[in-house]
Parts: sequence; C-alpha cells; structure tokens
Amino acid sequence: MVDKRSQIIERCLKLYVPALSDGADEVGIGRVCMDRGIKPMTVKQKMAGFARPGKLVRSPVGRPYDEAQLDQFMSLATKAKSNDLIVINMSDATDCSGWGQVLTQIGQPLGIRGAVVDGTVRDIETIDKTDFVVFARGRHPATMRGRMNMESIGEPILCGGVTVHPGDLVFGDGDGVVVVFQDSIDEVLAAAEEIVDTDDWWAKKLDEGEDPHELHKDRPIP
Repeated sequence: MVDKRSQIIERCLKLYVPALSDGADEVGIGRVCMDRGIKPMTVKQKMAGFARPGKLVRSPVGRPYDEAQLDQFMSLATKAKSNDLIVINMSDATDCSGWGQVLTQIGQPLGIRGAVVDGTVRDIETIDKTDFVVFARGRHPATMRGRMNMESIGEPILCGGVTVHPGDLVFGDGDGVVVVFQDSIDEVLAAAEEIVDTDDWWAKKLDEGEDPHELHKDRPIP
C-alpha cells in the first residue's frame, strides 16, 4: 500500500509549480513562492518532497574547525526519512557550498527527493549523473568546512523568503519552488488539480479555434 506522503508526492508531480501557486492564492493561504533567485542547478528540475530544514551560520573567526560540525552537517542526510527534501538556509553566505556530491550520494538511497539551498552548491556535473535535483542561488567550489557551522536541524527556517517548517510540502520545477504548510496541503493540491483541469480545457478549446473571450465567460482562465 502506498503511504500518505508518497500519495501526495505522486499527485504533486502530475502538476506544475504555477498551478500550486495559483491554488494557494485561490484558498487564501498567502505567499508560498520562493524568490526568483532560487533556481534549478541540475539538469533534472522537477522535485517534490517534505521539508527537512537546516540552518548554517558563519564559523567563529579564529577558532579551530570542529570536525563534529561535519557530522552534524551530514546528519541532514543520514537521519532523513524517505520522501524528505532537504532545505538549507546558509545565512546569506555565497562563498562556499551548502550541498554537493557526497550528501547526494548519502541521501539519495535513503529516499531524499532533492535539495533547496538558499546559498551556493557544488559538484553539479557529478550530481547530474545521479538524476538528483538541486535548487540554489548559484555555484561555488569551496567547502563549508571551516566556514559554516550547523545551527539547527529540523527547526523552521527562511529559504528564498518563505518560512519552511519540518514536513511542509516543497515542490520545484523550471518555474521555481513553492512551499505549502502541512495543514494546507490537501486543500491546495485539490485547488491546483482543478486549475490544471481548466488549463487542459482551455488548451483543447483554443486548439479547436474557439474565441478566448467566449471561453472566459464559460470557464474563467486560471
């Protein structure tokens, strides 16, 4: 039997990000879209999963690097559950990487569905060979070791200007990333599915040469 989280992801992946954005507007839950700086870094761009948030902060200046920080950082992936999606706030740092090939190799077999990093990432050519999905603000080759410390895991964070709680639905494609709070997922998905159905209806009618103004009277454009 397919569990509830897997069912939600299956429904989501049949849709597209603008439909969830419009669905959220329709049910009145406010902003769900990350800002336009959060972009797909990988060839594969479509992903959906449940947020496992983490926050990185600057390492203290002049203090020797604590290797325990790397253990904490890796636990973002090693302690994730199937269908989790990693979401990282890098505290505005763009001079090192918040995700790379090792975490991808650790997390993908555990069922991690992708990663969104409000910051920079690396190893994208290697990650592309795994069919994993990464969104970020850009790339940077430097390691986070000695530059960033793990402040929190599993606590609410800001990513792309949107608050992300553990277990929120995160959905990304070529148009960007949306985040839907847990208690609104079913309502937003239902609204988005209706929007996609209306889009399909419009496409069919327009292909048949019908007047858009008349169509809008029958079924307003989403």
